[in-house]
Amino acid sequence: MVRQAEVGTASGIDLHVVTSQVARAPDRAPALEAHIGRYDGSSVAFEAERQVAGYPDLLPELSMARADGRALRGAAPHDVIAPVPADPIIDRGGHWLLTWRSRTDDTEDAAFMVLTACRIWHFAVERVHSSKAQAARWALGRQPGLSAIRQAVQQYEHDPASNLDDQGIAELLDTVLHETTPHSDSPAAGTR
Repeated sequence: MVRQAEVGTASGIDLHVVTSQVARAPDRAPALEAHIGRYDGSSVAFEAERQVAGYPDLLPELSMARADGRALRGAAPHDVIAPVPADPIIDRGGHWLLTWRSRTDDTEDAAFMVLTACRIWHFAVERVHSSKAQAARWALGRQPGLSAIRQAVQQYEHDPASNLDDQGIAELLDTVLHETTPHSDSPAAGTR
């Protein structure tokens, strides 16, 4: 079904399958029954994983599904997914910010890194989930001089062949790390 699904304007599909027990009480690294992903236009076109014992990137996904998801069948997401505390979501975001800080020259994923960093920042400050475009607008409202955001939006929405400046990506990641990492004088100090 994932291979054949119509994705509209999306660049792919991520399907995560969890048990009702995990949805009712997610911990910092909830178990994942299955992950199936299709990524049109990426070097990784299709991936599938089963029985992942600890999948920390699932926390923000569960939180987003609870906040903004809709049931195709059965109870509403708000009724089957427990609230996910913000701190582990922010901590996981910090992990990715630090990881991406060493990958500012990754041209294939540059726009994804920048726009997701904006989403991490927006969530850390406002405790709301947002689309990449919404998060980019919000981040530019806070720091209009971050050129990588405009470049990422241009690439993501209009011109996939356009490039992002490595230094601009580093500046954005450093800003988000500083803004989302309490008691830190530098991005290298780590996450919460």
